[in-house]
Amino acid sequence: MTLFFQTLRRAGAALLLCVLTVGAAIASDQTQRSDKERFEDLWNLLGMPEMVSILHDEGLAMALDSDMDLLGHDGGPRWEGALQAIYDEKTLQGELHAQFEHELAQDHVVALCEFYESVEMQQIIRNEIAARRAFLDLEFEQLARDRWLQGDTSDTLDDTIRYYVDLNDLIELNVMGALNSNYVFLNTLNQALPEALGQMSEQDILTHVWSQEADIRSDTTEWIFAYLHTAYAPIDSTALDRYVAFSETPAGQALNHALFAAFDAVYLRLSGDLGRVVGTMSREEEL
Repeated sequence: MTLFFQTLRRAGAALLLCVLTVGAAIASDQTQRSDKERFEDLWNLLGMPEMVSILHDEGLAMALDSDMDLLGHDGGPRWEGALQAIYDEKTLQGELHAQFEHELAQDHVVALCEFYESVEMQQIIRNEIAARRAFLDLEFEQLARDRWLQGDTSDTLDDTIRYYVDLNDLIELNVMGALNSNYVFLNTLNQALPEALGQMSEQDILTHVWSQEADIRSDTTEWIFAYLHTAYAPIDSTALDRYVAFSETPAGQALNHALFAAFDAVYLRLSGDLGRVVGTMSREEEL
C-alpha cells in the first residue's frame, strides 16, 4: 500500500496513510457494478474511513498540545473550538473522498478491488492499521525507532522494505509534502499577523522552510522504516513480496499517486486553516 507521513510534530501534524478492511461485502464480479459502486468498494477496502479517524485524532491532539508553542499561551476553549472546526471529521471524510475519487483513474479501480479483497492482502492491511494505531503511543514509536536504528531487525525484511520505499518514492514524497504544508502554514500565518508582530518576507519563509529539510528527512526516514518493520515482521514473506510487486504495476502506481495527491490537498487546507487561526489569535492577543 502507500505511506503518507507528514511532520507537524515539530511544525504541524503527522499522518501515515494505511489501510484496513471494514468487512464490506465486495462483489467478486466487479464488472457487474457501476463505476460509483466500484469506487465505494475500493474506498472501504482501503479503510479510508479509519484513515480519517486517524487524521482527526492525531492531528487534533497534536494541535491542541501545541498552543504554547504556536500561541505562546494557553489557547483555552476558543483554541479548542477552532481546532475542532478545522479537524471536523465529517469535513475531512468528504474532502478526502472527493480528492481521492478525482485523482484515481477509473480504469484502475477494478484491478485494485480484486487485489485488495484477497485474504492475504487484507491480513497485511490489518497489520498496517494495528501498527499505525500503536504508533499513536509515542513511547511505542520510539522503541520501534530504536530497534531499527540499532539494526535489531531482519536483514531480509529490511531489504524488501527498502525496495518498497524506493519503488514508491515514499521518503521524497513525504518530505516534499511536509515542506509544502509548512510553507502554507507560515505563509498564511504571516498574512494574518499585523506588521507590528514582525511579518516575514517571501524569502524569509522559504529560507525557514528549507532549513527544516534535513531534520524532516531524517525524522521521516526513521518513522517509515520503524513503522514498516513493525507492520510487516509477522507477514509471510511470499505474501509480502506479492504486495510489494503489485505496487509496481500501473494500478499500484496510480493508487500511490492518487493517495498522495489527495492527502497533500487536505494537508495544505489544514495547514492554511491552522496558520490563519494562529495568526488571528496572536493579533487579537497583541491588541
